[in-house]
Parts: sequence; structure tokens; C-alpha cells
Amino acid sequence: MSDPVIAKEVNLKKTKIFAPPFHHHMARKRLLNEKWQKGDKVIIYEIVNTIPEGEVYVTQDTIIRFDQE
Repeated sequence: MSDPVIAKEVNLKKTKIFAPPFHHHMARKRLLNEKWQKGDKVIIYEIVNTIPEGEVYVTQDTIIRFDQE
């Protein structure tokens, strides 16, 4: 099995309606330097997609987007 590729982008959506904004910082910290894929849970967020698709490795250069719904 090969190592995961470096993520260009990771998109997250809240799993709880009321979530304080500081959770963004906590989620970013937890994502960094780890392997993730669609469906994984991070704090109160779920990863809805990654670019590229599949298991990816999140770095400082990865764009992390939070769904605003």
C-alpha cells in the first residue's frame, strides 16, 4: 500500500448546529500532519471531500475550508 498524497484542500462541515468559531482553530491543529479521508470526524466536523480524493496527508500548505451552513 502506498503512502497518501499531500492534500491540496480539505472541506469540512459542522455536525452540530451551534459550534463556537474557536473550533476552527482546534480542528486545523488536529488535522495538521495526519492522514485523513472523506467521512472522517474532526472535533465537531466531518470531512466532506478532499482534493485529491482518497486518503491524504494534511500539511501547512493544505487549504482547509469550513462549510458556512
